[in-house]
Amino acid sequence: MVVPFLGLGGEPLAAEKLFSIGPLPITNSMVFGLLTAAFVLTLFGLAARASQAWPKSRLAFWCESLVELVLGFMSESFGERKKALRFFPLLLTLFVFILANNLSGLLPGVQTISYSADGKPVGLFRAWTTDLNSTLAMAVLSLATVHIYALKELGIVGRFRHYFSGNLLNPLNIFIGLNEVFSEALRLVTLSLRLFGVIYGGETLLFAIAQLAGNFAWAATLPIMFLEIFFSLVQAYLFMMLTATYLVMVTSHQGQESEAAPKQAAAKA
Repeated sequence: MVVPFLGLGGEPLAAEKLFSIGPLPITNSMVFGLLTAAFVLTLFGLAARASQAWPKSRLAFWCESLVELVLGFMSESFGERKKALRFFPLLLTLFVFILANNLSGLLPGVQTISYSADGKPVGLFRAWTTDLNSTLAMAVLSLATVHIYALKELGIVGRFRHYFSGNLLNPLNIFIGLNEVFSEALRLVTLSLRLFGVIYGGETLLFAIAQLAGNFAWAATLPIMFLEIFFSLVQAYLFMMLTATYLVMVTSHQGQESEAAPKQAAAKA
């Protein structure tokens, strides 16, 4: 049974389970994330067909403009268009998927429609990026891709020497290496927590203002919605650009040499 529902505490911190497929629990954020992914794929599929059948259609124009905009950012980061095209599918997918999920929380019905199971109302829809498990999964995907390409470029020994350079009998070199390893783990935390915190916090603020404004909630929440749209764009852009920056660092031999220079100086000291 589907009934309107809005909890007094707003959206819960953790995603709520709707049902299970064997041992795998299916949460409301997973369901809405899959729906959003299907929408994005359908939209770009239609745009691809429209660009061939009707090259001057608005859908094709806006999608092609978005693709060229993101490719321009990537070309500036990587220094050349050819290298940017190598990672472009992943980076564009991250940007569009994160942006669509960030904005999906502003749609009517999200957070206000629930599924009643066993007498307990559970939110039927929840934006994918308001679930820490989801943002953590995307961060793991991004950094795993970075490390795979790093291993291809440097090899296992080269990647190890990236962290632990110089004479390993020197405690200072070991300390610097451990600090580099810790910074890699910190990237995982910052990528996932930043996206989750900003989007979840924005939706919580929107709910709180709507509750306080009462009958004038539509007017009070309007500026917050515009702010949420802005932050949704910024967070999608930051996630994409940080992933691109990490890829540039591990695929650029010049970047590796510049990073190794202070370590070698410390080892000599």
